[in-house]
Amino acid sequence: MIDFRYHLVSLISVFLALAVGIVLGAGPLRENLGDQLAGQVEQLRTEQEQLRGDTEELSAKHDQLATFIAELGPELVAGTLDGKQVAVLTDDSSTRSGTERIVALLEEAGVGSAVQINLLPALWAPDAEPTRAEALQAIRSIAPAVLAEDSDAALTDSALLSAMIPMLLHGEGDGGLTPELRTQLWQVLIDHDLVTVNGEMPVAVDGVIYASAAPEELADEKEDEQVATERAQGLLTSQTALLGELAGIGIPAVVSAATPGNDASTGILRTVRGDAGFDAVSTTDRLQEADGPLLSVLALIEQTRGGSGAYGTTGDAEDRLPALPETQGLEDQAAEQNGEGGAAEPGTQPSDGGGAE
Repeated sequence: MIDFRYHLVSLISVFLALAVGIVLGAGPLRENLGDQLAGQVEQLRTEQEQLRGDTEELSAKHDQLATFIAELGPELVAGTLDGKQVAVLTDDSSTRSGTERIVALLEEAGVGSAVQINLLPALWAPDAEPTRAEALQAIRSIAPAVLAEDSDAALTDSALLSAMIPMLLHGEGDGGLTPELRTQLWQVLIDHDLVTVNGEMPVAVDGVIYASAAPEELADEKEDEQVATERAQGLLTSQTALLGELAGIGIPAVVSAATPGNDASTGILRTVRGDAGFDAVSTTDRLQEADGPLLSVLALIEQTRGGSGAYGTTGDAEDRLPALPETQGLEDQAAEQNGEGGAAEPGTQPSDGGGAE
């Protein structure tokens, strides 16, 4: 049986341990621990300042390179696409400045005709299903063979209409579409507010640039969560159907996306770069930046020469620029302009697709 003496000894032990802890904590241990903690805090503060300085330096170099590249744009692309017919597709008005710059650079490259095709929300919006059904009915009465419905009955109306657009831009393998039939089909899309066309109605093109807006620009904040989810799914269905058809029929194609915050973790760029089925399509980010439109045109030039790649500054980009003779040593030139030296960066030598035509 435990008696009072056991409890007394236990209490004395507890108080003795407490007293020893107080003495040590107030004396040598406090000073030692305090010094250690103060040293660690100071080290972390120094590392943070160093990282901030490195980030600002890298950001400044990126901005300098982007400005340098953008200024050289017309000279870099001059005469590289002589006589080609190119279509620039876009899915939102927020890309206007980028697409206008792309069209201007295409003209500098010698493109014979650069038509801009604006894809409208009715092509994928949940509340536009009746409009899409009417458009499909009209198309079936004109040229049913242009639709991929028989080969994949699971395709939605949005996917069918979106996949038809590359077929209308393609000059071969289109089931014998005459220019008159093409014009009629484009007119159906226009009349149902699925697309608008700036420029001469395209007959057939040698290349396509798809300029995609940032995901937040394509959302509608007024919609509830369910409708917003349906809209996002419809948009992705439309985009993947269109780009999948482009990759399949072999038209030189580039997907150029706006990537605010240098983020490519959402939107069509993530889908295309993450799916081997789109390997034939080149991609570029930074559409909203000074050098973004030029990246798009340079990637299209490489496409017409048989090359492809993923370019820009986001984490999943393969290289900063397409490795063309026109871009060889460009980063070194930018460094020289800014008073820096250094050897050429990897990726500035010509690739398989970088040779002259």
